[in-house]
This record gives sequence, C-alpha cells and structure tokens, in this order.
Amino acid sequence: MMAVPVSAAEDGTVLITGANRGIGLEFVRQYAERGMAVIATARKPAEAAELTALARQHASIRIEALDVANETSIADLARRLKSQPIDILVHNAGMLG
Repeated sequence: MMAVPVSAAEDGTVLITGANRGIGLEFVRQYAERGMAVIATARKPAEAAELTALARQHASIRIEALDVANETSIADLARRLKSQPIDILVHNAGMLG
C-alpha cells in the first residue's frame, strides 16, 4: 500500500487525476481519511463504481469528469474549478499512444 506523503497537511484540497482505480483510488482513500477535501477525477465517473462507493463514505470527496487526453475536457474542469484553491496535485492519469 502506498502512503500519502507525510508532509501533506490535514486540511486543504487535493486534486487527483486518474482516481477511479489502482494507485489513484488509493490516494483518494488516504487523503480523505486524513480529512482533506479531495477532488477525484475520472474519464467516465458514471462507470467508477469503487470511487463512487468511496465518495459515499467520505463527504469530502468530490468526483469530476476529466479526460487528460482531451483539451476540451481539461478546459471544462479548469472552468469548474476556477475559484477552487488546490493545495496538492497528484497527476496520476496517463495517456496511451
């Protein structure tokens, strides 16, 4: 199990890309358990069953759509989060090809 960095504050907001499975999902879990507000992104949030279940357990988790390979998707998220301070970015999502 990967641990959240010790230097992470127990308040503030973390944005995690590729949060619907694997390491990204584990980061969401650990940051939420530390009491941080978590913005968890996935290409298809409606299909992110484990992430949705985790968000039901932690009111501090907000799920947003983001496809890091799509400039429109990136711009849309930037507009939605325009006034939201982000303290930590975990850029876990990747692109293939």
